[in-house]
Amino acid sequence: MRSLLKKITGICLLTVISVCMIIPSAGCSTKNAKNKYKLFYKNASSNKLVTVDYSTQTQELDELVPELLNKMNQKVKNKKLSILKPEEVNIEKCDIKNNTVNIYFNNGYNDMSEYDELFYRAGVVKMLTQIHDISYVKFYVGDSQAKYKDGSYIGLMTKDSFVDDTNESLGNIEWRKVDLYYSNKMGDKLVKKVESVAYSKNTSLERIIVEQLIKGPGDSTMNSTLPSDLKLLSISVSDGICYVNLSSSFLTEMVNVTSEIPVYSIVNSLCSLGNISGVKIMINGDSAKSYRESISLENVLKFNSEVISS
Repeated sequence: MRSLLKKITGICLLTVISVCMIIPSAGCSTKNAKNKYKLFYKNASSNKLVTVDYSTQTQELDELVPELLNKMNQKVKNKKLSILKPEEVNIEKCDIKNNTVNIYFNNGYNDMSEYDELFYRAGVVKMLTQIHDISYVKFYVGDSQAKYKDGSYIGLMTKDSFVDDTNESLGNIEWRKVDLYYSNKMGDKLVKKVESVAYSKNTSLERIIVEQLIKGPGDSTMNSTLPSDLKLLSISVSDGICYVNLSSSFLTEMVNVTSEIPVYSIVNSLCSLGNISGVKIMINGDSAKSYRESISLENVLKFNSEVISS
Protein backbone atom coordinates (compact mmCIF):
# COMPACT_ATOMS: atom_id res chain seq x y z
CA MET A 1 0.00 0.00 0.00
CA ARG A 2 2.82 2.40 0.91
CA SER A 3 4.57 1.54 -2.34
CA LEU A 4 1.44 2.42 -4.28
CA LEU A 5 1.12 5.79 -2.47
CA LYS A 6 4.73 6.64 -3.27
CA LYS A 7 4.14 5.89 -6.94
CA ILE A 8 0.99 8.04 -7.01
CA THR A 9 2.81 10.89 -5.25
CA GLY A 10 5.68 10.67 -7.71
CA ILE A 11 3.33 10.78 -10.67
CA CYS A 12 1.56 13.87 -9.25
CA LEU A 13 4.85 15.68 -8.75
CA LEU A 14 5.97 14.90 -12.28
CA THR A 15 2.64 16.17 -13.59
CA VAL A 16 2.98 19.48 -11.72
CA ILE A 17 6.55 19.94 -12.95
CA SER A 18 5.48 19.21 -16.51
CA VAL A 19 2.68 21.78 -16.31
CA CYS A 20 5.14 24.39 -15.04
CA MET A 21 7.50 23.68 -17.91
CA ILE A 22 4.81 23.74 -20.58
CA ILE A 23 2.56 26.49 -19.21
CA PRO A 24 4.66 28.95 -17.11
CA SER A 25 1.61 31.08 -16.33
CA ALA A 26 -0.18 28.25 -14.56
CA GLY A 27 0.74 29.46 -11.08
CA CYS A 28 4.47 28.78 -11.63
CA SER A 29 7.27 31.35 -11.52
CA THR A 30 9.20 32.10 -14.67
CA LYS A 31 12.35 34.05 -15.40
CA ASN A 32 10.98 35.16 -18.74
CA ALA A 33 8.28 37.42 -17.33
CA LYS A 34 8.53 41.01 -18.56
CA ASN A 35 7.84 44.12 -16.53
CA LYS A 36 6.38 47.12 -18.32
CA TYR A 37 7.46 50.72 -17.69
CA LYS A 38 6.82 54.09 -19.25
CA LEU A 39 9.71 56.15 -20.60
CA PHE A 40 9.28 59.92 -20.77
CA TYR A 41 9.95 62.27 -23.69
CA LYS A 42 8.95 65.76 -24.82
CA ASN A 43 6.27 66.34 -27.43
CA ALA A 44 6.84 68.30 -30.66
CA SER A 45 5.97 71.60 -28.97
CA SER A 46 8.34 70.83 -26.08
CA ASN A 47 5.70 71.80 -23.54
CA LYS A 48 4.45 68.42 -22.37
CA LEU A 49 5.73 65.03 -21.26
CA VAL A 50 4.77 62.06 -23.43
CA THR A 51 5.24 58.40 -22.51
CA VAL A 52 6.48 55.44 -24.53
CA ASP A 53 5.96 51.87 -23.31
CA TYR A 54 9.03 49.75 -22.60
CA SER A 55 9.27 46.12 -21.49
CA THR A 56 12.23 44.39 -19.86
CA GLN A 57 13.07 41.12 -18.16
CA THR A 58 15.58 42.81 -15.86
CA GLN A 59 14.67 42.35 -12.20
CA GLU A 60 17.69 43.44 -10.14
CA LEU A 61 17.45 47.10 -9.12
CA ASP A 62 21.14 47.86 -9.68
CA GLU A 63 20.70 46.72 -13.29
CA LEU A 64 17.17 47.95 -13.91
CA VAL A 65 17.73 51.59 -12.89
CA PRO A 66 20.68 52.21 -15.28
CA GLU A 67 18.87 50.33 -18.03
CA LEU A 68 15.81 52.59 -17.82
CA LEU A 69 17.92 55.74 -17.61
CA ASN A 70 19.98 54.73 -20.64
CA LYS A 71 16.93 53.68 -22.62
CA MET A 72 15.15 56.99 -21.99
CA ASN A 73 18.21 58.82 -23.30
CA GLN A 74 18.01 57.08 -26.66
CA LYS A 75 16.10 58.57 -29.57
CA VAL A 76 12.82 56.95 -30.55
CA LYS A 77 11.40 56.25 -34.01
CA ASN A 78 8.65 58.79 -33.50
CA LYS A 79 10.19 62.01 -34.85
CA LYS A 80 7.63 64.10 -32.97
CA LEU A 81 9.26 63.10 -29.68
CA SER A 82 12.60 64.28 -28.34
CA ILE A 83 14.70 63.07 -25.44
CA LEU A 84 14.73 65.10 -22.24
CA LYS A 85 18.44 65.03 -21.37
CA PRO A 86 20.67 67.58 -23.12
CA GLU A 87 23.87 66.15 -24.62
CA GLU A 88 26.14 68.06 -22.24
CA VAL A 89 24.48 66.43 -19.21
CA ASN A 90 26.02 63.10 -18.20
CA ILE A 91 25.15 60.66 -15.44
CA GLU A 92 28.44 59.78 -13.75
CA LYS A 93 27.00 57.16 -11.40
CA CYS A 94 23.90 56.17 -9.50
CA ASP A 95 23.34 54.11 -6.38
CA ILE A 96 20.35 52.73 -4.54
CA LYS A 97 19.96 52.94 -0.78
CA ASN A 98 16.82 51.50 0.77
CA ASN A 99 14.01 52.89 -1.43
CA THR A 100 15.94 55.87 -2.82
CA VAL A 101 17.85 56.24 -6.11
CA ASN A 102 20.74 58.71 -5.88
CA ILE A 103 21.86 60.03 -9.28
CA TYR A 104 25.17 61.87 -9.70
CA PHE A 105 25.56 64.24 -12.68
CA ASN A 106 28.47 66.15 -14.15
CA ASN A 107 28.55 69.96 -14.00
CA GLY A 108 26.58 70.12 -17.24
CA TYR A 109 23.47 69.64 -15.12
CA ASN A 110 23.85 73.16 -13.72
CA ASP A 111 24.06 74.59 -17.23
CA MET A 112 20.55 73.46 -18.16
CA SER A 113 17.87 76.11 -18.48
CA GLU A 114 15.28 76.09 -15.73
CA TYR A 115 12.74 74.89 -18.27
CA ASP A 116 14.83 71.94 -19.54
CA GLU A 117 15.90 71.01 -16.02
CA LEU A 118 12.28 70.81 -14.84
CA PHE A 119 11.27 68.59 -17.74
CA TYR A 120 14.23 66.26 -17.32
CA ARG A 121 13.87 65.99 -13.56
CA ALA A 122 10.14 65.28 -13.83
CA GLY A 123 10.70 62.59 -16.45
CA VAL A 124 13.42 60.81 -14.48
CA VAL A 125 11.52 60.84 -11.19
CA LYS A 126 8.25 59.72 -12.74
CA MET A 127 10.00 56.90 -14.59
CA LEU A 128 12.05 55.53 -11.70
CA THR A 129 9.26 55.67 -9.12
CA GLN A 130 7.29 53.24 -11.27
CA ILE A 131 9.66 50.58 -9.93
CA HIS A 132 7.97 48.78 -7.07
CA ASP A 133 10.81 49.19 -4.54
CA ILE A 134 11.66 52.82 -5.40
CA SER A 135 9.84 55.67 -3.63
CA TYR A 136 12.35 58.54 -3.82
CA VAL A 137 14.91 60.01 -6.21
CA LYS A 138 17.65 62.45 -5.28
CA PHE A 139 19.92 64.39 -7.65
CA TYR A 140 23.56 65.32 -7.07
CA VAL A 141 26.00 67.40 -9.10
CA GLY A 142 29.42 65.98 -8.37
CA ASP A 143 29.27 65.12 -4.68
CA SER A 144 26.91 67.98 -3.75
CA GLN A 145 23.13 67.95 -3.64
CA ALA A 146 21.53 69.48 -6.73
CA LYS A 147 20.00 72.93 -6.24
CA TYR A 148 17.23 75.02 -7.72
CA LYS A 149 18.23 78.17 -9.55
CA ASP A 150 17.64 80.20 -6.39
CA GLY A 151 20.28 78.16 -4.53
CA SER A 152 17.98 76.03 -2.37
CA TYR A 153 18.43 72.27 -2.31
CA ILE A 154 16.08 70.12 -4.38
CA GLY A 155 16.11 67.24 -1.89
CA LEU A 156 14.14 64.01 -2.08
CA MET A 157 11.59 63.80 -4.89
CA THR A 158 8.61 61.50 -5.33
CA LYS A 159 6.15 60.96 -8.17
CA ASP A 160 3.83 63.37 -6.30
CA SER A 161 6.40 66.16 -6.57
CA PHE A 162 5.05 66.88 -10.05
CA VAL A 163 1.57 67.48 -11.40
CA ASP A 164 -0.15 65.02 -13.73
CA ASP A 165 1.45 65.96 -17.04
CA THR A 166 -1.24 64.26 -19.10
CA ASN A 167 -3.56 67.12 -18.21
CA GLU A 168 -1.23 69.99 -17.51
CA SER A 169 1.62 71.48 -19.48
CA LEU A 170 4.82 71.63 -17.43
CA GLY A 171 5.43 75.03 -18.94
CA ASN A 172 2.50 76.34 -16.90
CA ILE A 173 3.84 75.08 -13.58
CA GLU A 174 5.06 77.51 -10.97
CA TRP A 175 7.42 76.66 -8.14
CA ARG A 176 7.15 78.10 -4.69
CA LYS A 177 9.01 77.65 -1.42
CA VAL A 178 6.58 76.97 1.40
CA ASP A 179 6.84 76.46 5.14
CA LEU A 180 5.33 73.16 6.23
CA TYR A 181 4.88 72.47 9.92
CA TYR A 182 5.27 68.89 11.13
CA SER A 183 5.61 67.43 14.61
CA ASN A 184 8.85 67.00 16.51
CA LYS A 185 9.73 63.51 17.77
CA MET A 186 8.13 64.19 21.16
CA GLY A 187 4.82 65.14 19.56
CA ASP A 188 4.43 68.31 21.61
CA LYS A 189 5.84 70.99 19.26
CA LEU A 190 5.80 71.91 15.60
CA VAL A 191 8.98 72.11 13.54
CA LYS A 192 9.24 73.99 10.26
CA LYS A 193 10.36 72.31 7.05
CA VAL A 194 10.94 74.46 3.98
CA GLU A 195 9.98 72.68 0.76
CA SER A 196 9.73 73.66 -2.89
CA VAL A 197 6.42 72.56 -4.38
CA ALA A 198 4.96 72.77 -7.87
CA TYR A 199 1.47 74.07 -8.55
CA SER A 200 -0.59 75.22 -11.50
CA LYS A 201 -3.75 77.14 -12.30
CA ASN A 202 -5.70 73.89 -11.96
CA THR A 203 -4.31 72.98 -8.53
CA SER A 204 -4.20 75.60 -5.79
CA LEU A 205 -1.15 76.05 -3.62
CA GLU A 206 -3.35 75.73 -0.53
CA ARG A 207 -4.54 72.29 -1.61
CA ILE A 208 -1.00 71.10 -2.27
CA ILE A 209 0.11 72.25 1.18
CA VAL A 210 -2.63 70.34 3.03
CA GLU A 211 -2.15 67.23 0.88
CA GLN A 212 1.59 67.35 1.55
CA LEU A 213 0.92 67.53 5.30
CA ILE A 214 -1.26 64.42 4.99
CA LYS A 215 1.53 62.56 3.20
CA GLY A 216 3.96 63.38 5.98
CA PRO A 217 7.47 64.85 6.15
CA GLY A 218 9.52 62.02 4.64
CA ASP A 219 12.16 63.00 7.22
CA SER A 220 13.18 60.75 10.11
CA THR A 221 13.71 63.77 12.40
CA MET A 222 10.02 64.73 12.16
CA ASN A 223 6.67 63.02 12.64
CA SER A 224 3.39 63.29 10.77
CA THR A 225 0.67 65.48 12.21
CA LEU A 226 -2.36 64.17 10.30
CA PRO A 227 -3.90 60.72 9.72
CA SER A 228 -2.62 59.13 6.52
CA ASP A 229 -6.17 58.27 5.40
CA LEU A 230 -7.44 61.82 5.91
CA LYS A 231 -9.20 63.28 2.86
CA LEU A 232 -9.22 66.93 1.85
CA LEU A 233 -12.78 67.35 0.60
CA SER A 234 -12.47 70.97 -0.49
CA ILE A 235 -10.42 74.09 0.10
CA SER A 236 -10.99 77.73 -0.82
CA VAL A 237 -9.85 81.22 0.10
CA SER A 238 -12.12 84.22 0.60
CA ASP A 239 -11.15 87.62 2.05
CA GLY A 240 -7.94 86.19 3.49
CA ILE A 241 -9.64 83.25 5.21
CA CYS A 242 -8.84 79.73 4.04
CA TYR A 243 -11.74 77.29 4.41
CA VAL A 244 -10.50 73.73 4.80
CA ASN A 245 -13.10 70.96 4.60
CA LEU A 246 -11.79 67.61 5.88
CA SER A 247 -13.17 64.10 6.20
CA SER A 248 -14.28 62.78 9.59
CA SER A 249 -11.03 60.85 10.12
CA PHE A 250 -9.51 64.15 11.27
CA LEU A 251 -11.56 63.69 14.46
CA THR A 252 -11.72 59.91 14.71
CA GLU A 253 -8.20 58.80 13.75
CA MET A 254 -5.72 59.71 16.46
CA VAL A 255 -2.15 60.78 15.79
CA ASN A 256 0.30 60.43 18.67
CA VAL A 257 0.74 64.16 19.28
CA THR A 258 -0.77 66.74 21.60
CA SER A 259 -4.10 68.35 20.69
CA GLU A 260 -2.70 71.57 19.26
CA ILE A 261 -0.30 69.91 16.84
CA PRO A 262 -2.66 68.59 14.09
CA VAL A 263 -4.77 71.76 14.08
CA TYR A 264 -1.90 74.24 13.98
CA SER A 265 0.09 72.13 11.59
CA ILE A 266 -2.59 73.08 9.06
CA VAL A 267 -3.16 76.61 10.30
CA ASN A 268 0.50 77.67 10.55
CA SER A 269 1.42 76.11 7.20
CA LEU A 270 -1.40 77.92 5.38
CA CYS A 271 -0.95 81.23 7.20
CA SER A 272 2.73 81.21 6.21
CA LEU A 273 1.69 81.82 2.60
CA GLY A 274 1.20 85.51 3.34
CA ASN A 275 -2.17 85.94 1.67
CA ILE A 276 -3.99 83.99 4.39
CA SER A 277 -4.70 85.61 7.75
CA GLY A 278 -6.78 82.82 9.27
CA VAL A 279 -8.05 79.28 8.73
CA LYS A 280 -11.52 77.83 9.24
CA ILE A 281 -11.51 74.04 9.57
CA MET A 282 -14.69 72.10 8.81
CA ILE A 283 -15.52 68.41 9.08
CA ASN A 284 -17.75 67.23 6.24
CA GLY A 285 -18.83 70.84 5.84
CA ASP A 286 -19.66 71.32 9.53
CA SER A 287 -17.60 73.68 11.70
CA ALA A 288 -19.66 73.12 14.86
CA LYS A 289 -17.09 70.63 16.13
CA SER A 290 -14.31 70.50 18.67
CA TYR A 291 -11.00 68.81 18.16
CA ARG A 292 -10.33 66.37 21.01
CA GLU A 293 -12.85 68.39 23.04
CA SER A 294 -10.26 71.11 23.58
CA ILE A 295 -10.10 73.24 20.41
CA SER A 296 -13.29 74.67 18.96
CA LEU A 297 -13.42 74.59 15.17
CA GLU A 298 -16.18 77.22 15.11
CA ASN A 299 -13.56 79.95 15.35
CA VAL A 300 -11.21 81.24 12.67
CA LEU A 301 -7.77 80.14 13.82
CA LYS A 302 -4.68 82.32 13.50
CA PHE A 303 -0.96 81.56 13.26
CA ASN A 304 0.26 80.23 16.60
CA SER A 305 3.97 80.73 17.32
CA GLU A 306 3.72 79.27 20.83
CA VAL A 307 3.46 75.69 19.53
CA ILE A 308 6.61 76.01 17.38
CA SER A 309 9.83 74.49 18.68
CA SER A 310 12.41 77.17 19.36
